[in-house]
Amino acid sequence: MIPIRGAPSSSWPVVTLGLIAVNVLVYLYQLHLGPQGESALFLKGGAVAAKLSQVKLLSSRQSLWILATMFSSLFLHGGWVHLLGNMWFLWLFGEALEDDLGHGRFLAFYLFSGFFACLFHVLAASRLSAPLIGASGAIAGVLGGYMVRLPQSPIRTVVFWRLKVEVVNIPAFVWLGLWLALQFYGLRRGGAVAWVAHLGGFITGLFTVSLFTPVKTAALVKVKAKANPGKPRAKKK
Repeated sequence: MIPIRGAPSSSWPVVTLGLIAVNVLVYLYQLHLGPQGESALFLKGGAVAAKLSQVKLLSSRQSLWILATMFSSLFLHGGWVHLLGNMWFLWLFGEALEDDLGHGRFLAFYLFSGFFACLFHVLAASRLSAPLIGASGAIAGVLGGYMVRLPQSPIRTVVFWRLKVEVVNIPAFVWLGLWLALQFYGLRRGGAVAWVAHLGGFITGLFTVSLFTPVKTAALVKVKAKANPGKPRAKKK
């Protein structure tokens, strides 16, 4: 299955597009550095679990720099396939969620999810010296938030079935449920992919997206009720 379109938005997704642009620019910078320079950048800007798990033993300046890698790592990628896959999912699911949360809240939610995805990774692999890179932890948080906020929205998907290619609409909760099952399968098999970071980001998004959701105050509801006395009151979502 290949998702090709998420729920439409009513506003221009400036944050989603901005994040995609920054990731692409950083990747072009990586290519400019060459293989050795890129490897050095990964070690410097990637989130190294072994260092992060020992951050309390270091000086304040060192601690702040290492903690900063939990954010800088979100903008580094290990190849164009890695980059394109992440940016495609960010576009598909980020557009509608940004419209739902609002631009500023969406950006805060994205970075918040990425931070905790990295934290889950550190807790699961505290001795690992290989740097964690990629936006997938933060994007997994976006998927978790999407599951809560837009579970019934259709995901336009290309399906390959019995030597046929079909384009169908799959409800978001079904699509994301399949994605989640794949993460657990990958975790069981292991490998170089940071499955725990994916699951950690998704769980973070699932349980914290309400903290970033715009609040409709009772006063606003009362104003609308007074303006339309003959109509029933709108229910809060």
